[in-house]
Amino acid sequence: MTHVSKQQLEPEHLDQLFIQLSSSASLLTKKTASGFLDDLLGHEEKIMLAKRLAAIVMLIEGNSSYRIWQLLKMSPSTTDKIRLNYEIGKYKNIERIIKSNKTSYEQFWKTLEIILQANMPPIGRGRWKSVLKRI
Repeated sequence: MTHVSKQQLEPEHLDQLFIQLSSSASLLTKKTASGFLDDLLGHEEKIMLAKRLAAIVMLIEGNSSYRIWQLLKMSPSTTDKIRLNYEIGKYKNIERIIKSNKTSYEQFWKTLEIILQANMPPIGRGRWKSVLKRI
């Protein structure tokens, strides 16, 4: 669980730190981003951010709050809060960035589908053929 100190920074100092964080993040490449996030974030923070991004992508795709909280194992209240923020346009920058790189967006969605399907083979003829080959 993340913890934020009760001792508050001055708003202008917090703004300066956020600008520095944004500036540092803007210099990242695909290769350096993973290491940067590993160094910066704790385990719980990574989970929280990954689930939040996945929920936003699922909302972009038109999934219901119920489906999101069931599949991502999120609380209904958190999912509803994310949905409300999405509906009022709070995630427009994220949506624009994700959709601007179609290949990245499609890859993210494919990864999310694999996770959500728990590696189940596709429905239809020959469904278990790939599974039986592994045995």
